[in-house]
Amino acid sequence: MTYHDRPGPVGIIIGFAIIFLGVALFLDQTGMFGWQVRWSFWPIFLIVLGLARFSQPRPDGTRGGGWLMFIGGWLLLNEMHVLRIRDSWPLLIIALGVHTMWKAIVRPTPPAAPRADQQS
Repeated sequence: MTYHDRPGPVGIIIGFAIIFLGVALFLDQTGMFGWQVRWSFWPIFLIVLGLARFSQPRPDGTRGGGWLMFIGGWLLLNEMHVLRIRDSWPLLIIALGVHTMWKAIVRPTPPAAPRADQQS
């Protein structure tokens, strides 16, 4: 078995998602968490996909996946009957405002220009 110098972020995120799913199912089975499991875990797939995209920075240094994590979390809370969509839709407007401000404040890093000794 070989160990990597640096673990892959996607594998770590998927591992955390599996652990979260197992803990939630365990708490539900013990009666500590009164939640109807059925297919209400589907938003976790959006969260995991968003985390995987967030863990891999783009070439310009920015990261994606934030909206997938937000929407997935919002839908998961709706499935758990913590926040209802009909009552919490203004959170989308707030998130859009935060996203717009973030884009204005944080500028992507331009790619480095090739040095003179590297040009052919």
